[in-house]
Amino acid sequence: MKNKVLIGILLVAIIAVIIYIGNTGAVVSAVGESNLEVQPDLVKVYLNLEARDKSSKVAKDSLDVISDDVQIALLRIGLSKEDIKMQSYNIYQEYDWRNGEQIEKGLVASQQIVVETNEFDLTAEIVDAAIDNGALVSWINFELSDEKQREYKVKALEEAGKDANKKAEATAAGLGKKLGKLVSVESQDFNYGPYRYFEATAEGGVADSSVKQAALDIAPKEINVNARISVKYKLRSF
Repeated sequence: MKNKVLIGILLVAIIAVIIYIGNTGAVVSAVGESNLEVQPDLVKVYLNLEARDKSSKVAKDSLDVISDDVQIALLRIGLSKEDIKMQSYNIYQEYDWRNGEQIEKGLVASQQIVVETNEFDLTAEIVDAAIDNGALVSWINFELSDEKQREYKVKALEEAGKDANKKAEATAAGLGKKLGKLVSVESQDFNYGPYRYFEATAEGGVADSSVKQAALDIAPKEINVNARISVKYKLRSF
């Protein structure tokens, strides 16, 4: 009976040693990547509003009128207040150069507005309403909503993890080894950039036929979403 107990203890000890050896020693690192081409669910029109005058108060008051007119026009075409996001507001001195000398031209009051919608066919109406009420169009982007960004982040990271695992397995096989347990995930990067569909040729934006035609011909373009994961695995020695 005692011999059987000793043999059992010995077997357990041997197995423990094998497991320990298999989980210690060399490691293999791999970087997994994924690249997804996805459809945007938002179009965003970036507007720039400007008013000029020698007086900062007059410039500001004039800008407020333009801003109100633009917002009212946008609401009239069916947008909600949540679709119209007011951004930076600034008043600055504008200069000109004459014979190498800097001359003050007056003050500029400016404000940026971002208009977003998931109805791509509404883009032309947004551009027309904004321009007709004194706004300039800086650019038009195809983008992803926060909800879609979260959805694609999960998918992209999952694909990058699979890629990292395959690369680690291939490296281990090339060394005549097999992968042991996952030791660490050193980094997880997710990147997404909007697709710039239209960009104004003039500083501050444009209000001409080029942007109106672009908005009229609008067609969603795929957006690139990518992820990167760095992992480390133990190498099994048996």
